[in-house]
Amino acid sequence: MQNIEIKARVKDLAALERRALGLGAEPVWTRRQRDVFFNVPSGYLKLRCVTGEAGELIAYDRAPGSDPRPSDYDIVPAPDPARLQHALTRSLGVRGVVEKTRRLLRWRHTRIHLDTVEGLGAFLELETVVSGITPEEATAETREVIRALGLDPETFLDRPYLELLEARGTFPRP
Repeated sequence: MQNIEIKARVKDLAALERRALGLGAEPVWTRRQRDVFFNVPSGYLKLRCVTGEAGELIAYDRAPGSDPRPSDYDIVPAPDPARLQHALTRSLGVRGVVEKTRRLLRWRHTRIHLDTVEGLGAFLELETVVSGITPEEATAETREVIRALGLDPETFLDRPYLELLEARGTFPRP
């Protein structure tokens, strides 16, 4: 699977959510997520755990940069995330853990994530899924959402939460 994405720091998640809802985005859910990242030779491999739900093993690679960029990913259901985490930790070792509260909104092909990340603060992620549209159309939709939400490209980030936490030296381990 592929999506076009950006990540940005935000000051006011509530104001951003109001703008997204005004655009016509639909609320989907709010969840507490714990992503355990494993040591891998390329890209990223994380086990996403949500209390009371099955987990997901997510492998992904993302193009460098902070502009809207492609991310290729695979998601595999993990019905027993605790056992899977144990096996992967034993085999690969844990690189780090990211804990966040995420609110998901959806507009057309775009998932709008409003995140509060422990140790980092408030962020927005846009992921426009390349399904039923071309990568060029997905990029155009991402740019449309960026304009509609009034996002400042100067706030866009070029790295995942894990690396931001690593740079601060303040991330939990299991």
